[in-house]
Amino acid sequence: MAIVEPTSSKKSVMRAGKELAECYEKKCAMEANALDILNNWRLSHSYPLEKIRTILEQSARDVDSKALMGQRIKRVPSIVGKLNRFPTMRLDRMQDLGGCRAVVSSIDDVYKVIAKLKTSRTMHVLKNEKDYIEDPKQSGYRSYHLVYSFQNKKYEKLNGLQIEMQVRTAVQHSWATAVEVVGAFTAESLKSSQGDANWLEFFKLVSHYFQELEQGKKYRNAPEDLKKLYDELNVKRFVHACAVTANHIDKEDNAWASYFLMELNPSKNIINITSYPTTHLKQAGDDYLAAEHRCKDTVGAEVALVSTNDLDNLRNAYPNYFADTRTFMHNLGRVLG
Repeated sequence: MAIVEPTSSKKSVMRAGKELAECYEKKCAMEANALDILNNWRLSHSYPLEKIRTILEQSARDVDSKALMGQRIKRVPSIVGKLNRFPTMRLDRMQDLGGCRAVVSSIDDVYKVIAKLKTSRTMHVLKNEKDYIEDPKQSGYRSYHLVYSFQNKKYEKLNGLQIEMQVRTAVQHSWATAVEVVGAFTAESLKSSQGDANWLEFFKLVSHYFQELEQGKKYRNAPEDLKKLYDELNVKRFVHACAVTANHIDKEDNAWASYFLMELNPSKNIINITSYPTTHLKQAGDDYLAAEHRCKDTVGAEVALVSTNDLDNLRNAYPNYFADTRTFMHNLGRVLG
């Protein structure tokens, strides 16, 4: 693979990150030079990511031969959005510009993979680790994270670049996928604990009950707190409609479209999807308001306006999101009965 090395100092990278975050906040045009610095910096993580992912894959497959692997270089909108959300964060110190993930069968397997990684012989230096399984994030997110500092004798300019490993179970992965899908369609960063309070509480509860599920608990009756939110949010219909809409967009030739309006009408059992180019954002907004007004008295009706950027983020992080969403609903059914 082509090796991309950093062309700017860490100080320049830090300044570029600050500049881009400020532009994001003010919704102004981003400076081309700052974008070039960011792009070079993130792409320089590609080779370290490839090498460290290989180590994760070997450990994961030794434990679970069916372990699913994934990797990604963080996209520019995600990077700038994160810098904006966390003002003290520095671009040159961001730990997850390059990330790889292993999805294994059980919580026991997660810890076996972690043990293998920690005892494996490698030049790379473990800089940080977080057990979000035992101590989940406020959102309910669960996974085990390890951050390695890349070390290599051949490409010294890449030394010190940080790559994040995530190890999680298939159940935890289905939860994370559903949070991303719903977040994309509600235009809220649910995974960062930002957005509608009911959706945030719903996913936090689901995370708790999924953990119990993985620990062997069987549910004779649906937990009342979860069932109440499930009904109020019309979860089954909404999640299904989001997945169908995203799948429809994937299959259609919509290269010209930037926004998609989804309108779910359960009384007629239909999902309408309308496409809009970037130049028609005002029309999309007007149609969105009209659809909300139309649906406000229809039980179970849902309306959402999603951008291609949101869907690109979704595809990048969760390439199999359609199947993962079905898995989430299956797991949820095991709790709700």
